[in-house]
Amino acid sequence: MPEADLVIVGADAVTVNGAVINKIGTSQIAAAAHEARKNFIVAAETFKFAPQTMGGTRIEIEERPASEVLSDEAAAALPYVTVRNPVFDVTPAEYIDLIATEEGAIPPQLAYIIMKEHLGWEAKEL
Repeated sequence: MPEADLVIVGADAVTVNGAVINKIGTSQIAAAAHEARKNFIVAAETFKFAPQTMGGTRIEIEERPASEVLSDEAAAALPYVTVRNPVFDVTPAEYIDLIATEEGAIPPQLAYIIMKEHLGWEAKEL
């Protein structure tokens, strides 16, 4: 991170509060960038913004089988271990400096504006 000028990642989804759902490990990169005082920018098309989050709906994080991480033999030897294998993680808005879209760049706290003005969603519609 010390050699980086800034960090740019993509997004699978953007929530109304500006948090970003992306591949596992993105939030750790964002935390490292935050600690190193490097700008963290998310590149996301407006269709990646999730209007359903305006009504409080949470985006479900997909999980893959534990066998991708731990063999059946190893799992049998560790009966009290539960393996979680999420595909995505959530990067909090406070680690994000800007979200760059085809409509322009916005701070994450203005994700609602994209949902309202460019996707045509209002909170009352939910």
